[in-house]
Amino acid sequence: MTCSPPGLTMSDRPALFAKMRSEPGLCRVEPFGAYAAARYEDAAAILKDPRCFSSEALAVTAEPAWLGPNPVAQSMLSMDPPRHTPLRALVTRAFGPAGMARLEAQVRKVSEALAEAAVRQGEVELVDAFTFVLPRDIIGAMLGLDPSTFSEFKRWSTNMGLISSARTPEQYEAVRATVREMKDYLSEVIQARRRQPGEDMVSDLLQAEVEGQKLTDEQFLSFLFLLLPAGMETTTQLLGNSVLMLARHPEQLERMRADKTHIPRFIEEVLRYEPPTQLSFRLAVQDVELSGTKVPAGSLVLGLVGSANRDERVFEQPERFLPGRDKATQHLSFGYGVHFCLGAQLARLEARLGLEALVSRISGLRLRSPEVQWLSGFTIHGPEALPVELIPARS
Repeated sequence: MTCSPPGLTMSDRPALFAKMRSEPGLCRVEPFGAYAAARYEDAAAILKDPRCFSSEALAVTAEPAWLGPNPVAQSMLSMDPPRHTPLRALVTRAFGPAGMARLEAQVRKVSEALAEAAVRQGEVELVDAFTFVLPRDIIGAMLGLDPSTFSEFKRWSTNMGLISSARTPEQYEAVRATVREMKDYLSEVIQARRRQPGEDMVSDLLQAEVEGQKLTDEQFLSFLFLLLPAGMETTTQLLGNSVLMLARHPEQLERMRADKTHIPRFIEEVLRYEPPTQLSFRLAVQDVELSGTKVPAGSLVLGLVGSANRDERVFEQPERFLPGRDKATQHLSFGYGVHFCLGAQLARLEARLGLEALVSRISGLRLRSPEVQWLSGFTIHGPEALPVELIPARS
């Protein structure tokens, strides 16, 4: 079976994925020519087994011929064990429970200020006012970046997300310009922290060692190229998709206002139902057979997270939005195995505190347009804009 790229028509995606899950074997996806795993069992197998399915596929997809060198291609996300292991261990400390506990007060403060300002406006475009600004400000503070530079981050993040789907000369040049600008900016940040360390993640990691060796500037640049957009995109889309689900399911807003402990259950179902990342690339290391399909060594393979999360073999009534469902956290939205998302707890924390701040201030939320303008591209999934009306809660 050969399919068009997933995600070109958002309304057709659930039906396409359901058809792919019902067909035997894997699907060949154009224009990649990749083998796509739509069923949960197959997608999980691809994500968890680096011996057969290498993460070096990211290096292939992150450096198309029209782009040239891209530091993301040399990041730890494109590495397999054992190279990946010490680098992962180095940065895990910043994203563990202790690190999240230190961040909680700051995330809450930023969330409440942004929510208050948005509700005061009433009619507001919520991506620029809230869902993007919250994770942008938090990752910027974690890295100790100058707030005056934050205005460039959305454009950079959007363009980096276009790499696998760019098709026009204008898109090519936009991505190339972003890579150049990010290289210059982040290289200056690294040099500034080497000269004068501060109290931020960049300074801490520059002083840390991996197996007795400190990170080189090239290694560190690759890490920041990965971390800066990733630290914004996942939470931005998680919050944006959460707002959409609140608009479509107003009873959920009532439940969350009455009991804020419902918010984490709601977030997990948003992650399953509308995952911010729809697919993961891998490279077949050897000839391998999956669900009866022979995949030759060197082939690109896709784990279709958006489809796996709605696999009826795993989730009951998968097309229904049911916070608190059985197997609520078994979705693949943060990956699986050695590349499970480092920022998963940060994304959950930001989403939880962001939604707490917002829902406590409103009694209703309405979309100002029935048509959702989704982000272009195959991988990142969320609204490009969120024009809404926020109805303030009574005092």
